Amino acid sequence: MRGLVTLLEANRPTVQADDGSVYLCYLKGRIKRDVGRVMVGDWVELEPTDPGEARIVAIQPRVNTLVRPPVANVSGLFVVFTLAHPKGSLELLDKRLVAARLMGLDAELVLSKIDLADEPAIETVDHAYQGAGYRVWRVSSVEQVGLNPLISQERRGVWVLTGESGAGKSTLLNVIIPREPAPTQSLSRIGRGQQTTRWVRLYPFRGYWLADSPGYTALQAAASSPQAIERAFDEFRAFTCRFKDCLHGQEPGCGVVEAVSEARVAHWRYHHYRKLLIDWVKTYETKRR
Repeated sequence: MRGLVTLLEANRPTVQADDGSVYLCYLKGRIKRDVGRVMVGDWVELEPTDPGEARIVAIQPRVNTLVRPPVANVSGLFVVFTLAHPKGSLELLDKRLVAARLMGLDAELVLSKIDLADEPAIETVDHAYQGAGYRVWRVSSVEQVGLNPLISQERRGVWVLTGESGAGKSTLLNVIIPREPAPTQSLSRIGRGQQTTRWVRLYPFRGYWLADSPGYTALQAAASSPQAIERAFDEFRAFTCRFKDCLHGQEPGCGVVEAVSEARVAHWRYHHYRKLLIDWVKTYETKRR
């Protein structure tokens, strides 16, 4: 029998089988030795042992894995970001989006709490990321604004809700899947988001699986080269540079630098791109020593 790991709590996987039945599982010793730990999102083979319980006998090969948050076989990311209460970090947003590109994942940007943010700021961010090739959804979970276009889009596989603590991920999840309430928590007294999700869990939703995850600061994905980072910024492709291998720094005749100066590329996106390049070079040089 095949099933999907939908929750891992206290090292006991919960698996939903293809027939819809749910089992609390344990792993055979050999599987632990051969594969290591099971992850949410793993497709597994299981053998029922008692009512509601089963033994995992095999784990199917993973297409990919996220380390932070720990999820396997991910198809795409909903990157939840807020411009108010508390204001999110655009740098962390871009790191998440670049990580998705590096891993070959789809990514969509969810601008949350739009009822609390200034419209000009929302418009600026919306325009910049649509220009970079992302679907952008403006939503307010409290006022239930903009939710229908977001949830009616057809998707497949496992999609992860990710973003900073306090961005509104769990509140959004509770609104779109009210039968499966996730814990929420008010902001701390200094205005920072507090982490309310303690583990990753998958919810069946409109033909795909939706994962709620703890609000870690960044996804982890290593770039193989500076060119891989450059390719992760899709908006750069609209501009022509004098040199084919241009990395949009000090090279003469750089169309991207010119576009930034003319506000045709968001200045913060370019700044974060250059910072990621510098960090990559530092990491590369450290490894060579």
